[in-house]
Amino acid sequence: MTAMAVGCSHTAGVAIHPVDCYVNVLSNGLDLPILNKGQPGGNAGHIQSTLVQALQNSLRPDFVIAQWPNPFRRTTWYNNTARNENIQRHGNSAVFKHLLQAGDKNFYQPWIDTIIVCNLLCKTAAVPIVNIMIEDVPAEYHRMLAADSIVLHVDKKTPDETWLMDSAASDNLHHSARCHAQWAQRLHGLLNELTTR
Repeated sequence: MTAMAVGCSHTAGVAIHPVDCYVNVLSNGLDLPILNKGQPGGNAGHIQSTLVQALQNSLRPDFVIAQWPNPFRRTTWYNNTARNENIQRHGNSAVFKHLLQAGDKNFYQPWIDTIIVCNLLCKTAAVPIVNIMIEDVPAEYHRMLAADSIVLHVDKKTPDETWLMDSAASDNLHHSARCHAQWAQRLHGLLNELTTR
């Protein structure tokens, strides 16, 4: 049995020792190989591309952990060159700024659509998927996902439904090994729920 984790820098384990990344901690705890396909600066489109590629492979994973990045990350194109942009970055393109000015739906709707498509792809391939997000999104988007029987496990600030966050990794931006250990513990429980349904 093998698994795959997809996501952004949180999944890639940026600014912590690789053994402390939640994917490796979980892999050791489950005694199961988990292929880490986290991409620093990644967005929902990157996750979809990675999943499509993995599900076409004869060595497809037995389950997937999808760590969804912030909706305000997307790829824009200039003269056939891709730019990965996000709301926290200075020097965003005019296109990105225009989309922001035109309304949040320009970011949330494609993000929701991508999550739904990825879950449908996994369902069609009979590959269970656990959807997590280290942050949270407004309730309306949870309702949209629930309409497709998708649960997004977010930070609800309660003891059993939180993701620890501290910005205490070596770059003072990402989260520490302590947070990754807690994420792995919570994911272990979510995976147990998934496999006992």
